[in-house]
Amino acid sequence: MINIKTMVDIGDKKLEVWMKGKGRTIIIQPVMISPLPEWEPLCEDLSTEARVILYNRAGCGKSDKGIKPRNRNENAKDLKALIDKLCITSPVIIGHSYGGLILQQFALDYPNLAAGFIFVDSTSMDAHMLEDVEIEGEDGNSTEAWIEKCKWYATLSKEDLLEEVKDWISEQEEFVSESKPTEILEFMSNPIMFASVGEELHYDLLSSGETNQRKDFPETSTIIIGRDPKVSVEEMIITEGLHRSEA
Repeated sequence: MINIKTMVDIGDKKLEVWMKGKGRTIIIQPVMISPLPEWEPLCEDLSTEARVILYNRAGCGKSDKGIKPRNRNENAKDLKALIDKLCITSPVIIGHSYGGLILQQFALDYPNLAAGFIFVDSTSMDAHMLEDVEIEGEDGNSTEAWIEKCKWYATLSKEDLLEEVKDWISEQEEFVSESKPTEILEFMSNPIMFASVGEELHYDLLSSGETNQRKDFPETSTIIIGRDPKVSVEEMIITEGLHRSEA
């Protein structure tokens, strides 16, 4: 069985890619900040029936950031370049959260390349509209606040960055095997990743970015998995203290 973790040159940058299994290709585009070890249990299961490709997008992990500002359009281009480089035909592509936003852009730009799409709790193309919703006490978690935080993180040394995100790292380590903490630390102590995320937040979540009004979503087999609205509302009321109307 194929089991490879390598760097793949897609032309203007190299991407860190993990591949395992054989058969129909499944590509996974993770959430905005998510170390690859978080996904390995799922990949291990899927690889018994398919060829699974999991990768860090530009700026994350060991993947090069490249010279262009990061946004969903550039990330969709990189996904297309990776598919071309690996000579993949008709993959099934999974996108989670921000990865789902990248996948939406990919589907619009390259409508005939995939055999199927699976969106898991995907970020919306209209996510910027959430900035118009005022939630009392949530200024520290607004998109603008996170952009400023990412700009600051991008200026820190690896050691200082680890100190700033140590609680975040502890949460991530709960979901990975005991053999993977070093990979989590390396991933989260990368200032370049936060520079990339700051650019993505600004372009894709703070503004509307480029419009896709003239493009129709392709008639490709698609599965959409979202949160249960009632469960999500109750969770925000209990854990975040929001009023029901705000949640």
